[in-house]
Amino acid sequence: MADFTNRRQITSVTQLTPVQAEQLALCGAAYDGEDLPADRRLSSDPEDESVLHFCELWDVVADGSPVYEAWFYQADSGSIFLAGTTEMVAEIIQCGLECADKERELELGAAMVRASLLPSGDSSFERFRQVADATP
Repeated sequence: MADFTNRRQITSVTQLTPVQAEQLALCGAAYDGEDLPADRRLSSDPEDESVLHFCELWDVVADGSPVYEAWFYQADSGSIFLAGTTEMVAEIIQCGLECADKERELELGAAMVRASLLPSGDSSFERFRQVADATP
């Protein structure tokens, strides 16, 4: 069973490891298609349209060990990576979870429900809630 833990609001690249900075750059590229560095994605320039606002980084742990690093940004978007890597394994699009691997999708979706990160109006909410409720 995976759980979202250690929520951090990210406002500066100084808060990030080099891999997390790469993850953030990949988040931005997934969001708008532009290849820009992490410091640009966190710019304080109010005119800069490439900034990812409302950036949060969560650890997703299973059996006490980090399995994923989950980024949430722009209020309804996100990207999930294998912990300590730049391998993106899932995305959050308009608050909903998108993942090609169905087992991983159930694991992450149930964890999102437990952490109140998936809106109850999402079309997959009930399916993920049932998995979350069935997991001890």
